[in-house]
Amino acid sequence: MERSLTGRTLKPSARKDNRHAERVTYTCPVSFTGEIPSQPHQGEGLTKDISVTGLKIVSHHPVTRGTLLTISLALPDGHPPLTIYSAHVVWVSGAHFSVRFMHLNREQRKRLLSFALKHIGKETMNDPWSRFKLA
Repeated sequence: MERSLTGRTLKPSARKDNRHAERVTYTCPVSFTGEIPSQPHQGEGLTKDISVTGLKIVSHHPVTRGTLLTISLALPDGHPPLTIYSAHVVWVSGAHFSVRFMHLNREQRKRLLSFALKHIGKETMNDPWSRFKLA
């Protein structure tokens, strides 16, 4: 049996979380464009979760793993959509896919972090793998 950082015993089947940043479950509109030699990518969808390092998106517009996309994310924070020019598709399963942001400037990172901190759910705070903890 393994022990978590909080000292709780974890079941052997407990999945280790290799994420680089905590994800916040939130749905908001997103559009994307990108191109690989054999297939253009363009579409819109909805986020399933958001972090300062990437997004999980559900869309009926197919994408290919490995594609570099430009993402336009309509965060409900009173600002224009956030445009990220280097979102790498790292996972695809049916209508769901995840992107990792390759480059964010200071303002983009600050805006995403501020959004995430405002939308942390109680379940995230109680998760033993969560990086958000209240002292």
